Amino acid sequence: MPAAAHSRKTHKRGAAADWIIAIPSYRRATTLRDKTLTLLRHYRIAPARIHVFVANKEEETAYRATLEPDSYGHLHIAEPGMAAVRNYITRFFPVGRQIFNMDDDIRGFIEWSPTATRHERSLRDLSAAITAGFAAVRATGYRLFGFYPVANGFFMRGGPPTTDLKYIIGAVWGIVNPGPAALTVTIDDKEDYLRTVIMYLLDGGVLRFNSIAPQSAYYKEPGGMQEERTMKRIRDSAEAMVTAFPDLVKINLTKKSGMPEVRLRDSRPEEERRFGPAALRAYTMPAVKK
Repeated sequence: MPAAAHSRKTHKRGAAADWIIAIPSYRRATTLRDKTLTLLRHYRIAPARIHVFVANKEEETAYRATLEPDSYGHLHIAEPGMAAVRNYITRFFPVGRQIFNMDDDIRGFIEWSPTATRHERSLRDLSAAITAGFAAVRATGYRLFGFYPVANGFFMRGGPPTTDLKYIIGAVWGIVNPGPAALTVTIDDKEDYLRTVIMYLLDGGVLRFNSIAPQSAYYKEPGGMQEERTMKRIRDSAEAMVTAFPDLVKINLTKKSGMPEVRLRDSRPEEERRFGPAALRAYTMPAVKK
């Protein structure tokens, strides 16, 4: 059935303000302490909401020795690898749980302002922004939401969130947990693009608030996933996405960084667009050889 006729479920379980924060982290205890956890304290986010996921027992010991005990509520041993830890978090929490995911190196958020210098200012209330995201999820039935991917007020915009196929950056994103049967990512690089496409196909849309953006030194912090990231793996992941979803994904080779990126656009004819679990099963998930 076309997108206009797709029936979406609204999600009534729990209040919009009943959410937790999940932070996967790898070899970055100091970064997590000094950036994301310091930022969450600045915004007065209750530590009881905060779940930190590390790769193994050795990492757990290092993190407990480094993090301030009252800056987080829970520390879990998950699995190494970006896809593995994302899938672990999906399995760890019950289906329907409202999860706001954050990287460990987030140093701030900005929000768009038509009157401010550069049309941007520091986000005033992170808790309200997260709750508004889940309220929109509950109202629309689109289970995935995120923010503008670039912290630059000249490109950001106010207004309601978009609902078409737009990239939901993996640095910060909220989701009503669909469970591993619905959402399992299969690649370490571009896993945020893959998650965006999966949830778009399942729900018929994703929510992006273009008035808010995270601030982070992408790919520049020591530790983290880039310790194992190579240009070949990035390129292979981008190509795997195009192979898996040729009508939804294209490669962009013009990035100044030299890293191949993907662009998302639903190029299917309007009358041929299908959504839901059956539509997702029509595609083969991308895979990259280790």
